[in-house]
Amino acid sequence: MIPSKAFAQVILLALSSLCLTAQAKDLLAVGTSFSQIFELQPNGEYTGLGVDILNRFAQQQSVNIHYQITPWRRAISMVERGQADILIGPYDTPEREANLAFATKAFYRDNMVFYARVGHEIIWNGDYASIKGQRIGKMQGWSYGPTFNEQTKSLNINEFVDIKSGIERLSRGDLDLLATNSRNTDAVLAQIKIPKAITPITPIIDVQDGFMAFPKQAKFDPLRHRFDSFFDEMIQNGTFTTLGQKYRVTLPY
Repeated sequence: MIPSKAFAQVILLALSSLCLTAQAKDLLAVGTSFSQIFELQPNGEYTGLGVDILNRFAQQQSVNIHYQITPWRRAISMVERGQADILIGPYDTPEREANLAFATKAFYRDNMVFYARVGHEIIWNGDYASIKGQRIGKMQGWSYGPTFNEQTKSLNINEFVDIKSGIERLSRGDLDLLATNSRNTDAVLAQIKIPKAITPITPIIDVQDGFMAFPKQAKFDPLRHRFDSFFDEMIQNGTFTTLGQKYRVTLPY
């Protein structure tokens, strides 16, 4: 029979071993290609603000993080099912909160805007009645805020799985407006040629903050809590601000 004090020490050692084992594992972070946030370079390297943050987190926690870019809906599903540990960059919505556990603080901010063809006058004053009858494109699976979602139910909406397709359709005149964000759109515009220039118009549609998100299952809670603590430290010591400047990303703080 083990004495109570010795037994307690054995339990503590066992728990410590389990904690180390739980942390010393490979993690999978997924998402779709987001300019300046999560990108795969031609040399096979993953880059972006989200990757830089997670790489620093992995170093602190002594874990290995592997990355995978997939279609957005698939990436969300993988994390919802616990097949991946971290989802990079989702906007927080009530619908997503039902199946995902979001980090406490966002790590980037986007202005959602309409793009229109240069020289093609569109009256948009923030009132959705002003664009009734216009052909509007949006990205499949993106969140544009509750007002947009509600107000566009009765409008002519076309969905696209990638920004490039939406840009090309708008430029050709197959759309009148494209709802997107400048960060992703400007990156694609720099890589492709289009028949007619497009430009963002004001006012903005909404502001959306992007987060890291984790599976909802309780076993992933320690990972999320460790990330929250780590990210708070990054904000406090100024590292987060420096990274935001490096990647030219708008920060929420």
